[in-house]
Amino acid sequence: MKRRDAARIGAAGIGAAGILAAALCLGTPAMAAPRDDVGSIDPSGDHDPSEGRVKLPPDPEGRAVELRLAGKCSEAIPILRRLSEDDDIAEYNLGLCLVDVGKSEKNAQTAANLKHEGASWVLRAANRGLPNAQSSLVAIYLDGSGVQPDPIEAGKWSLLYQENGTRIAIGLPNISSALQARLDGALTQDGWVEAQSRASAWMPAPQRANAEN
Repeated sequence: MKRRDAARIGAAGIGAAGILAAALCLGTPAMAAPRDDVGSIDPSGDHDPSEGRVKLPPDPEGRAVELRLAGKCSEAIPILRRLSEDDDIAEYNLGLCLVDVGKSEKNAQTAANLKHEGASWVLRAANRGLPNAQSSLVAIYLDGSGVQPDPIEAGKWSLLYQENGTRIAIGLPNISSALQARLDGALTQDGWVEAQSRASAWMPAPQRANAEN
């Protein structure tokens, strides 16, 4: 069974809050319970405790995204750590920043830790239904950025992203043709069957307590 023959997955409705969250992520590059395939790393991270006391600027999330897109993740990370306690978009952007910083870190162990923690934040956001995070996991699992390379898991997240109700509602594009070609080259027919099985078994993580406030 090829990807396009897979049964369509009923996307979990994550409501107006999810639509707003995905819309705010548009500037980004392109289970009975949530499974944490990146391991048991402490999501608070191995970081300077002073980051938790950083003074937030006006419009902290907007500023953090500006810094990330400008390649200044070292400045964005302390802001995003504060925001990630209550915000799925901040979790996602924090994850991307940590992975990016890890790619340029010269110390191999530090780089591995940064990428591992970053992948765990992206996974958290993806498990809450954030479409951009789901899309980003496709490349993360294909490349093995902070995780063990797993084309089947990448295929699972491509299927979940494709059928994500928020993505459809706000018109986010399909994953890129280049990324799709990589997936199709990495997965056999049996691999797509297993990816579909994982996608069908997936359920979103519970929404935050303040998500509907």
